[in-house]
Amino acid sequence: METECKRILLLKGLQPLNDDQFSMVKSLLDSDLGLTPKMKEDYSKVKIADMMHKKFQGILCVNKLLRLLKDIEGLGDTVKAIQNEKRKVMKKYKTQGLAPVKKRKQEASSTDESTSTANKASRPVDGTLVSKKRKTKTTSNGKSNKTQPTPEWGQLGQPAVTGALSPTSSSQPPRMPPSTPGSSFSTKKTETQTIKTEKFEMMQPMPEWGQLGQPSVTGALSPASFSQPPRMPPSTPGSSFSTKKPRLKSVPTKASREEGLQTCAKEVMVLKATEPFAYDVIDEERKMFHATVVTESQFFRVKVFHVGLKDKFIPKRVITLADYIGRNGFLEVYNVSSVSDVSADRKMEVSSRLIQNANATPKIKDLHSEEPGTFVSGVYQVHKKMVLDQCITLYEIQDDTGKMNVLVYGRLTKVNCEEGDKLTLICFELSGDTRQLRSVTHSFIKVIKPRKNKKQQLNPDLDMKTPA
Repeated sequence: METECKRILLLKGLQPLNDDQFSMVKSLLDSDLGLTPKMKEDYSKVKIADMMHKKFQGILCVNKLLRLLKDIEGLGDTVKAIQNEKRKVMKKYKTQGLAPVKKRKQEASSTDESTSTANKASRPVDGTLVSKKRKTKTTSNGKSNKTQPTPEWGQLGQPAVTGALSPTSSSQPPRMPPSTPGSSFSTKKTETQTIKTEKFEMMQPMPEWGQLGQPSVTGALSPASFSQPPRMPPSTPGSSFSTKKPRLKSVPTKASREEGLQTCAKEVMVLKATEPFAYDVIDEERKMFHATVVTESQFFRVKVFHVGLKDKFIPKRVITLADYIGRNGFLEVYNVSSVSDVSADRKMEVSSRLIQNANATPKIKDLHSEEPGTFVSGVYQVHKKMVLDQCITLYEIQDDTGKMNVLVYGRLTKVNCEEGDKLTLICFELSGDTRQLRSVTHSFIKVIKPRKNKKQQLNPDLDMKTPA
C-alpha cells in the first residue's frame, strides 16, 4: 500500500502540475516539511514526493495533497484523477485484507480440532493411564467375552461392584496407584470416557479406594444396570477451579502495535478520551481526538479523525472497531462506520493491573533507552520554560529519575504553562541523539495547574475526560 500511495502522490498528483502550481504546493508545505527558501527553490517534484511520503505515511500523504490541490484553481481534473486512484487502492486492500483472515481462522480451527482429538486420546491423568493399560491387558488374557460391571457408589462413598468375576480377579484385587491430590476426580472422568469408547463386550470396572486404602467390590448387579451411566460423586469446592477465568501470565507495559489496514472487528473498552481539537493551523476545521482503549489482554492508543464519534468514546463503554489503519503505534480511525456499539449490558473483564499500565507515565530514565521515533504519552512536571521563538517553546520536564527537554511548535506554544505546572503530553515524538521530545502534527497538551493556581481559567479546548 505504501508503494501505491507514493505512485499516486508523484505520478497522479505532482507530475501534472506546472511550475507555478508546484511552487504554490511547496509554499503551503513549508511548515509541515520544514522547507527553507532555498529548499523551495531547489527541490524537485521527486524530492518533495519523498519528503511528503516520509512525513505523511501511507494514504495520509495522498489526503494531504488532495486538500492542497482542491484550493488551487484549474486542478479539478487532477483532483478527480487522484480521488479515483485512491478509491481503487483502498478498495483493493480492503478486499485483500479479508481473505487471509478467513483462511487463518479456518486453519486455526482445524488445528485446534486435531490437537484436541490427540490430547483426548493420549492424555494421562494422574494414575488413569496405568489403569487403562492394566484393564486392556486383563481383558485380553481372560479370553472371554464376559461383561464386567461398572462401579456404583455406596453409602460410604465406596463403589459396590458385583457380577461374574473370574477366579483370578476375585482372589487378587487389582493394584492401584497411590492417591494424589486431585486424582480422584480425574480418574472418574477418564473412567466415564473409557466406558463410552471401548467395546461393550470388553468392559472392566475401575475400583475406587475405600477408607482403608483397599478397593471395595461387593453386591450383585443385573445386566440391565449397564445401560445406566456411573454415578459421579458430588463436586467439591476444589473441583470448580476449571471454571474460573485464567489470569494473564504477563501484563503488557506498552501499547500494542498493529500495522496497515485492519478489516477484522476488534471489541474494546474505552478507558479515556480527549476533547476534539484542531490540529491544522491552516484549516481549523480539521479536528481529531485521542483515546486509550483496552481488550482483556492488551491496550491501544487511538487517533480518531471524525469528531462525530466522540459520543461513542465514553469511559468504560464497550465498542467495536473495524476498518482502521495501524501506524506508528496508533490505531487510526477515519470513518463513522469504523466504530459500532455493542449491547448495553456487555461488560469486559479487564485486570486492574492492565488498566494501571495503560494509564501509566513512562519514567524519563527509561525514555533515554528508547528508540528514536517512539511516540510518548504521559504527565510530567515543568522544571524550566524557555521561549526560543514566537512559534517555538522549550520545556524542561523532570521526574524522580531524571530530566528531559520538550520542544513545542506552532499552535501548542499558545498554552498557558509556567514553571511548576504539570503537562499532559500525548503523541510526542522521541528524537535526536540527546533524546528529547518534540511536538508533531497530532500532538496534544493539557496544562495542570498546582492547587494554589486552581482558580486560573484554563483553555476549555484542552480538557481531557477520564473515567471516575
